[in-house]
Amino acid sequence: MSPLPVLDKTTPIAIVAAGRLGSSLARALLDAGYNVVAVSSRSQDHREWLSSRMEEVVVTEIAQSAANLASVVFVTGPDAMIAEICDSLEWRSRQAVLHCAGVLPVSTLSNAAGQGAAIGGIHPLQTFPSPDSSDRLKETSFAIESDNPNLLDWLKTLVTDLGGSSVEIESRQRPTYHASAVMACGLLAGLVGLAAEMWEPLGIDRDEALKRLIPLVRSTVDSLDQQGLPLAITGPFVRGDVETVKSHLGATDANSGETGRAYAALALASLHIARQQGGITDEDYESIKTLLSPENRQ
Repeated sequence: MSPLPVLDKTTPIAIVAAGRLGSSLARALLDAGYNVVAVSSRSQDHREWLSSRMEEVVVTEIAQSAANLASVVFVTGPDAMIAEICDSLEWRSRQAVLHCAGVLPVSTLSNAAGQGAAIGGIHPLQTFPSPDSSDRLKETSFAIESDNPNLLDWLKTLVTDLGGSSVEIESRQRPTYHASAVMACGLLAGLVGLAAEMWEPLGIDRDEALKRLIPLVRSTVDSLDQQGLPLAITGPFVRGDVETVKSHLGATDANSGETGRAYAALALASLHIARQQGGITDEDYESIKTLLSPENRQ
């Protein structure tokens, strides 16, 4: 692998396969003073959208054309397409190629490395509901990785310039890191969905129940931010209210076996955090643990 050129804000950057993340990243980089020179997208409508918002940037359908213009290339397509995109392009030495996937190892870009490029990963711990979500990158944590020290240092600076913070990870740690992210995001949304469906016997549909639950969800997130753990946890597991837990298990089981098992599994897995508040006796802790244990719920 040839040495990289000096990497700074003037380094030409391309975003390949720009969707919601890639488009938001391109806008954020431009706003931070970075030299984004090209963005590629296969969608004509999206290319028109990009052109209307980034007049100084070359917007192209052809990924290779974008990559050819840049010294640093971000491959921001769907996780399942990253390797295919990388393998389909020609790379060169003194070029850096980065993917933005959370779970994929950096070796996914081995085709680029084999052609002499430096490779790495940068994953923002954030969701992007639209291609115009650049503001979400501020105060976001970014997982960064590269065996090239110059590239890694540049990524640290870039993250700081975007208003975020970086954490270095290794490819072997990525499944754990990404599973944590999914638990805190996608599965959290699914859990709230299950909670909303519990309102059906009350004659309230899921959409209406969700509206009623959202203020509670917001206050819980605020408590996590302001008080941290274990103080943000509330409810019967903190108090050691065994009878309430029994009634909850009956209600969730009545909703569906899957909902009952989800309630019990989540409660059991997080019971040690609730215990840290100090409001539950050892006896009640063991009683609740027994109630929640899979072997006692067959």
